[in-house]
Amino acid sequence: MKAIQVHQFMDLPSSLQEDGKVDALLSINGDVPKPTSLKKNQMLVRVLACSLSPGDVIMVQGNMIFMHQPFPFIPGMDICGEVVDSNGSANFKNDDVVVASNGLSPVGGMAEFMAIDMGEAAILPHGVSREQGASSSSAVTARNAVMDYVKAGDRVLILGGSGGVGSAAIQIAKTHAKASFVAVTSTQLDLCEELGADRVINYNDVDWWTVEEYQRKKFDVVIDTVGGGNFYGRAEKVLKTGKEGGTFVAVTGDDPQPDCSTAWKVMKFFGYMLTNVIYTKLKTRTLPNYVPLYPYDLAKSRKEVLEWMGQGTLTIKLDGDPLPFTVAGAREAFIKVGSHHAHGKVVVKIAE
Repeated sequence: MKAIQVHQFMDLPSSLQEDGKVDALLSINGDVPKPTSLKKNQMLVRVLACSLSPGDVIMVQGNMIFMHQPFPFIPGMDICGEVVDSNGSANFKNDDVVVASNGLSPVGGMAEFMAIDMGEAAILPHGVSREQGASSSSAVTARNAVMDYVKAGDRVLILGGSGGVGSAAIQIAKTHAKASFVAVTSTQLDLCEELGADRVINYNDVDWWTVEEYQRKKFDVVIDTVGGGNFYGRAEKVLKTGKEGGTFVAVTGDDPQPDCSTAWKVMKFFGYMLTNVIYTKLKTRTLPNYVPLYPYDLAKSRKEVLEWMGQGTLTIKLDGDPLPFTVAGAREAFIKVGSHHAHGKVVVKIAE
């Protein structure tokens, strides 16, 4: 089968912007063995589309020691595909079009065929495109960030409103969580307003934590999809205390490009977040609650998100047209996601 392969870890987006280095980092191979030995809980799908997320960037940078794969490996974990071997599944049959993710084994998506876990798959609803289905993973993250922490009537601030998670979070907060007011930070004012944001703060012009209106009438929830910049410390100025119900949801864990390339760095990264959780629980009278968003119950959340997409109450915004299944297409996809300035989801079209 044909597949994109990664041959060494890379710095993104800079390494792929140097033409002389691309061939050593990425290639397309037409003789990669098709998955044949399926485990009991696996199905084989023909991949139609694969979207990229910050998790894929972390993977190809080699920043997560527990995710390292032998070279060359096939990148991509979020796909939409057609079942070609249901392997005795009670819930799926051959020719079903499904959405799935490889979760903590973020490889295999940029290929003609992929083995997926039955428990991580859901049927693509009628009327939803293959590209949008493959791109729904960020909406799953947004669903967990919003629905578990935002209550009806809450005032919500979303940092990074035009990215994959942020653009979905706007819609979910307004339509499904019934937030009374949603402000976002973004340079894409028209896009965010179209999605339902009540106020768009252009971060090039205004520091959101200095807005006097929000210092007087504080937010109930701040959802950080960006990371870095001491945003939790700055959020204290515009976010209610924990005793008042104020919650800071750290989707990225404070760092959009975490370095967990050694066991010590893993302990340091997660230890910092755990310390924040404990410290803010002890200081609820003066500080907002700090909540890191860990992956959980993704299969259930994926089904709910796809239902919303099928109903038309959630739209996945794509960053331009789907990219081609070529080295050039994969390169552009990783550059866009690695820059952290994608306006919507970045997707590669694998097949018709």
